Amino acid sequence: MINEGHVSDQEAAGREKCIQTQLHSETSAQLCRLQGVDHSVFSDIDPLHLPEVLSLIGGRHGCEELYLALKASIMTLFSTMNRERCIQQRREYHAAKAANLRAIAAEHETKVEELDNELATIKEEAAAAVRSQDSVYSQSNKRRRTWDELGISL
Repeated sequence: MINEGHVSDQEAAGREKCIQTQLHSETSAQLCRLQGVDHSVFSDIDPLHLPEVLSLIGGRHGCEELYLALKASIMTLFSTMNRERCIQQRREYHAAKAANLRAIAAEHETKVEELDNELATIKEEAAAAVRSQDSVYSQSNKRRRTWDELGISL
C-alpha cells in the first residue's frame, strides 16, 4: 500500500514505512516481540536527531504516541542539553529585549522634550503678546493735560 502511494520516490516510501512501523509504539512493540528484541528504539537514535523524530511522531501519530515516545526518550533528551548555553541564550534574548525597550523609552523621552519646548514657546509668545498689548495702552496718542490746564492749583 505504501509503495503504491510513492511509486516514483522509493526514499519517500521507505521513510513512510519507518514512520508507520518503527515510530508507532504498538507496532514497534509487536515487531520487537516477533524478533525477540526487548529494548527501546529510541536508544539507537542519535540524540541530536531525536527532536526531529519526536516531531514526526507527534505529527503522524498524535499526542498519545508522542507522549509515549517522550517518556521513553526523556533522559536522552536531557543528557544532550547544554544548560550553560541555554542560560546564555535566554540572557541574550532578555538583554536584547531590554535594549529594545530602552530605545523605545529614549524615543518617547525625546518626544516629551520636544512637546515641552513647544509648550514653553507658546507660553512665551502669549506673554509677549500681553506685554505688547500693555505697552500699546500705555503709549496712547492722547496728550496728557497738566494740572494748570485743568485749572487746578496745588
